[in-house]
Amino acid sequence: MRILLAAHQTQGGIGTVAQGLARALPGALPDGDRIDVARGWTDRRLRESKLGRLTFEQCSLPLDARRYDLVHLCDFRPLVLSRSRFLLTIHDVFFLQNPEWFPGRVARYKTFMLDLAVAKRPAQIVCVSEWTREQLLEHRPAIDADVVVAAPSGIAESNVTYRPELERPYFLTVSTIEPRKNHLGLLRALRRARRDGFEAVWRVVGLPGYASDDILAALRREPGVELCGRVSDAELDGLFAGALFVATPSFAEGFGFPPLEAMVRGVPVVCSTGSALDETAGEAALRVDPGDEDAWSDALVRLATDAELRERLAAAGAERAAQFSWSRSAAGYVEAYRRAV
Repeated sequence: MRILLAAHQTQGGIGTVAQGLARALPGALPDGDRIDVARGWTDRRLRESKLGRLTFEQCSLPLDARRYDLVHLCDFRPLVLSRSRFLLTIHDVFFLQNPEWFPGRVARYKTFMLDLAVAKRPAQIVCVSEWTREQLLEHRPAIDADVVVAAPSGIAESNVTYRPELERPYFLTVSTIEPRKNHLGLLRALRRARRDGFEAVWRVVGLPGYASDDILAALRREPGVELCGRVSDAELDGLFAGALFVATPSFAEGFGFPPLEAMVRGVPVVCSTGSALDETAGEAALRVDPGDEDAWSDALVRLATDAELRERLAAAGAERAAQFSWSRSAAGYVEAYRRAV
């Protein structure tokens, strides 16, 4: 069995999955099977641009794909001009569930590409969580449920030591800045917590996403909120290590990397209830309804003032994160490859 893994996307959750599998899959395949990794154009600027990714995906990959038994696409966009057998990874279908979170043209484009991929009859569809699998089948019931499986993503091990800054304490949120991530709800909860004596700074890591202008403007105006933008891996490690806790107030997540990224570093987490966060964070985080701003305010105050709670969550989180290895994820994909060919 010869497989081509399309790992040309390096950013966001799609990039995290593509790069994690690129490292883990070669060691997970049995002897005699082979996987090659397509990483995109050699020029970095072209490789990281949207146009560069699209041209590599639709022009170069279809030619390479003809030499393989199976092409693994790490997103729902198909190779439009290719007839090669393929497998899709689906991260979420929010554009079907909540199209109001996207500009209209973006939701329509994503829907069109997903439906085109389904029409080309993927040999297998692998969702990053059971919740995402359920949502896909709910919104596209014509898909054969037997070809849709779930293989949870992994999280890389970390040597970061949790040492919160107590002289100038802060808590951390890591995510794209867009309506689904619920920054404005947490901002309102933070204002309530301030009235109860909460003093920690809120540091926000992430690039602007869809419909982010109003969110960014509100965050910039607020005292005690620091926008960090995009940071390097080393800078992010430092921010995780020094945070009192990490807050993920999203309305929904298809998987939810930031809570696990905090947990693997021993950092306490508060995150929303519902969606795939129930599978990833489970009971190892303090859980709050994303729409209950009073409860979020209370959670901020509790985590800032209760050192024992932070210690319990840190220990529970580290144990939880250990369940999400890339080797385990790769094993799930190897099973899907077998079914696909």
